[in-house]
Amino acid sequence: MLKYMKYEVKGTYKYILSVLTLVLILITGLYASQEQIARGSFGGGLFMGLSIMILFGTALVTFLYIVGSFRKELYEDRGFLTFTLPLKGIEIVGAKLIVALMWFFILGIAIAFYNLVMALSFTPFELNISELFAEIINLVSIKIALFSIIATVYSGVYMLILIYFSMALGKVTFRNKRIGGLWFIIFLILNGVLSFGQFGLEVFFPYYLDIESFTVGTKEILNSGYNFVLGSGGFHGQGTGMFNINIISSVYSIITVVALFLGTGYLIEKKIDL
Repeated sequence: MLKYMKYEVKGTYKYILSVLTLVLILITGLYASQEQIARGSFGGGLFMGLSIMILFGTALVTFLYIVGSFRKELYEDRGFLTFTLPLKGIEIVGAKLIVALMWFFILGIAIAFYNLVMALSFTPFELNISELFAEIINLVSIKIALFSIIATVYSGVYMLILIYFSMALGKVTFRNKRIGGLWFIIFLILNGVLSFGQFGLEVFFPYYLDIESFTVGTKEILNSGYNFVLGSGGFHGQGTGMFNINIISSVYSIITVVALFLGTGYLIEKKIDL
């Protein structure tokens, strides 16, 4: 599995590094022209908007590349080498997930650090890093920060594994390369069904776990807090204060991810005709 992960890294690192280089150049140009942008009618809002667009574009391009790479292995000849390796299907899927998450992590850390360097270089006033981080720690508890990181990683894994499963199922169901794009229809249907099931469980089992106090309560605790549900549909929130997750729907979502992961591995190992 480790050798296959190295193979995945070798096959993707040039593209990832080129994307990162382009993004860093764009960020540098954005900060260099910050003063001119601020003079415009939109001012700082335009600068913030452009920054968000660059970050969103980076994530989207990387995501599409990773998804497209898996699709090519399923529907093109390059998949013969991958799927004939002495590896189990779940090992192949696991390696792809780990490498994908690794690239997202590296891109995120690199872009965040570079933005910090640029802010220190181009900000007209002195920025005290220690005071800034101390203020952030005071505003956001460690439990909430860890939960947010775990939830973000989980959402990424959920989306990737659902797409992988849809592609593998599409390959098994529709063997014709010309209609391989129907995997997206399968993805939409599966995502809709799973999201509906998750929502139904929330309605019938309105029990929530407060992240900060680790206490369990009913829906009434949402009157002054946020309600977070792990899943591909994102987070549902209302009010300010506590952070809560629906227990039953979150367990359902985790079981779904495990089932999709095992199902994708099974389809790759047993059902795909190369």
